[in-house]
Amino acid sequence: MRRILHAIIIALCLAASTAPAAEAAKPRSAAAKNTTRKSGTSKKKTSTAAKQATRTAGDVRREQQRTAGEIEKTQRRIDDNTRETRRQLNRLASLDAEIGRSEQSIASMQAGVDSLELNIAALNDSIDLTAARVASMRAAYARSLRAQRARRSRLSPITFVLGSGSVSEAWRRVRYLRELSAAHASKSRRLKAQTDTLAAQRAALDALNSERREELGRMALATARLRTRQQQADTLVASLRREGASLKKVLDEKRRLAQQLDRELDRIIAEEQRRAEEQRRREEQQAKARAEAEAKARAQAEAKARAEADKKKNSTTAPAAQPTPAPAPAAKPGPAAQPSAYEATAAAERALSGTFRSNKGRLLFPVAGPYRIVSAFGRTDHPRIPGVQIQNSGIDIEAGAKDASARAVYEGTVSSVFRIDGYQNIVIVRHGEYLTVYAGLDNIVVRKGDKVRSGQALGHIYRDPDDGNRAVLHFELRQEKEKLNPSEWVKP
Repeated sequence: MRRILHAIIIALCLAASTAPAAEAAKPRSAAAKNTTRKSGTSKKKTSTAAKQATRTAGDVRREQQRTAGEIEKTQRRIDDNTRETRRQLNRLASLDAEIGRSEQSIASMQAGVDSLELNIAALNDSIDLTAARVASMRAAYARSLRAQRARRSRLSPITFVLGSGSVSEAWRRVRYLRELSAAHASKSRRLKAQTDTLAAQRAALDALNSERREELGRMALATARLRTRQQQADTLVASLRREGASLKKVLDEKRRLAQQLDRELDRIIAEEQRRAEEQRRREEQQAKARAEAEAKARAQAEAKARAEADKKKNSTTAPAAQPTPAPAPAAKPGPAAQPSAYEATAAAERALSGTFRSNKGRLLFPVAGPYRIVSAFGRTDHPRIPGVQIQNSGIDIEAGAKDASARAVYEGTVSSVFRIDGYQNIVIVRHGEYLTVYAGLDNIVVRKGDKVRSGQALGHIYRDPDDGNRAVLHFELRQEKEKLNPSEWVKP
């Protein structure tokens, strides 16, 4: 750029140095023409200046309105671009959740196919053994039948029996014929049983092969859907990369909203802890005051009793044997020895929190019906956009039902209901020292101080019209201010 400026300045200097010589060489006619041109140019400048001088206030206002309109259009385009980037980013999160589920489903299908193939291989081996056994039994049975037919052709059973030399020999021959017939019948039954077994095994093999084909078909369909979703995700990623400034703006806005929610939750929890501590101190002071008052009353009663005893002793003329006074009853412990109401409440909360903790991994899921987790807990790298990290103090759950509601994962007390732009309405439920946070609600159906049961509805999940009517619940779980991973506590 500097070189270009230097070249322009040098050219202007050369032109200025050659201008006088050129003017001297021109004829008078040319000079006259130049004079005429200059006069014409001066007239045009005069007319333009006159027009500028005649601009009215209306012209200025119209120009200002046009400028404001152009600025407004530009801002609308920027806002539309930002909203579209936000929708694309959220759609990408939904697609990633679907892709994750599809991959898990395909992996499960593949495991099923592998199991079927193992069963098919084992059944094929059994069929081969059974078929060999049936073939051997058929061959033996055929030889036996051929031998029996050969004997019958030479000698009939009746002739065989009547040809005996004695009755006992005839009886032995009858028994032999019976046993031979029974052996043939047994072979026939065993052969039929093995044949039936072979047929059943082949039918089972056909069923397994059919199931395997169906499973492979479902897996192929799921793989095709997965490939389509991956292509859609790649397209969204390419679009988001082109919109670098808008993407950064959206991510910064998400980060700002998350930090705002964290600060508000920390403030609310700190305020609850402060009130609980003040209540504990008041109860301790009241208990101490009651103990002091009772101790003072006991001391006054003892002093009065001693004064009356001394007065009665001095009023008698002769000393008389006085019965030994019974020892004074031991003073009963005052309220200071009893647990305070705060301590009892704390014990109850510890018991409740213990019950809550004992259900870790079995708590109700905060959304009933179909859902998908579109953002996991903690700091994670974006699965598709390099250099982008996501910090989440809970999990984000996209509900699939039309009128999806958030529900309490365990019984507790509604400790706070408030609103933050970007998260809509937020409900906090306290379960002893544990808290569950439900953000992104509409039409709240509980109030602060309400006792809620496990599974009780807290409010509908807000559907964002600027985001394709997606319904996303932001769910957090805390032990006072400590953030816990909700996925480790709730049951999917």
